[in-house]
Amino acid sequence: MNAIEVSAPGKLLLIGEYVVLDGAPALVMAVDRRVDVRIGQADDGAGRLTAPQLGIRQAEMRIEDGQLRCGGVRPGALGLTGRLIPAIMRALGRAPEEVETLDIEIDSGALFESHAGASVKLGLGSSAAVCAALAVGLGDWFAGSMDEAYAGDRLDRWLPVYRRALGARASGADLGAAFFGGFNLFRSAGDRAECKPVAWPETLCWRAVWTREAAQTTDFVGAFDAWKRRDPSGAAGILTRAGEIAQHASANADNGRALLEACRAYAGAMEELGRAMGLDIMTAPHRRLADLGRQCGVVYKSCGAGGGDLGIALASDPDRLRAFETGVSDRGGVPLNLAISKSGAGRARRRVSETGKEIQ
Repeated sequence: MNAIEVSAPGKLLLIGEYVVLDGAPALVMAVDRRVDVRIGQADDGAGRLTAPQLGIRQAEMRIEDGQLRCGGVRPGALGLTGRLIPAIMRALGRAPEEVETLDIEIDSGALFESHAGASVKLGLGSSAAVCAALAVGLGDWFAGSMDEAYAGDRLDRWLPVYRRALGARASGADLGAAFFGGFNLFRSAGDRAECKPVAWPETLCWRAVWTREAAQTTDFVGAFDAWKRRDPSGAAGILTRAGEIAQHASANADNGRALLEACRAYAGAMEELGRAMGLDIMTAPHRRLADLGRQCGVVYKSCGAGGGDLGIALASDPDRLRAFETGVSDRGGVPLNLAISKSGAGRARRRVSETGKEIQ
């Protein structure tokens, strides 16, 4: 074996933003835009990293003081990837220096869109998808055929690694979606998490919408934690109501009408939360799109921590959703042609060095 290829899906958080950080359930779907990772033996014994979305191409890798460094690349430019690779190696029981014998290519371009001459991250959980693909790929390379591992076991093993590398509080719902694929009920409890597949209701139509704005989730989560410390009684009231909505949605995830109404109620709860925090969770584009949704008889809510990125429009009537879609661009949005990914992280194909023949 001289190379393996692995991919993992991005995610869209349907309901449970913020309350999932404190143990409430969330509903998250894996989407059919994926991160691709290729791992191969370095031809000349000097491993190289290619990650176009980080501006890194064929940069020679080395480990210094347990940290990944790349020739000609500022350490800060490596971001989470620079922390993930040595952390995954250590969790596999390998010396981080062994990565210097590999060529690693990470392509997360499918989780970006072009806007104003720049490539902008969509907010589809690229960090978690990269983590899942690297974990499966490096594990398969060094430990042999981890490809058959149960997604729940993978999540248990890699969630603590992902959180430590991220350096910020995270539920791990995005990582759950990356490993499981499909539509899932997710709940976090300490270092462990439950991710349970559920059926998407056949009567419910949806369309993801991009606002052409990027968001920084960690900034919003930090502000959220500071607000809870500052106003514990006020926070308790708002979060209890939001948690009850998320609980009801999770208990009725396969019921189209119940899920639609839960998303409507949760969108209102997120607006209330934003006002209490003094942050624009529902940015101006989201508010314009929500107004369009009301005009068309469609439920619209932002997805994720807020401040931009993505929203989702839902309707029981496909004609109403189509009417909504015709007005999206006038409100500053971009409809995305996404579908629920049936598969989670896994090996794409393997090459056998003697013949070059690819086998599944």
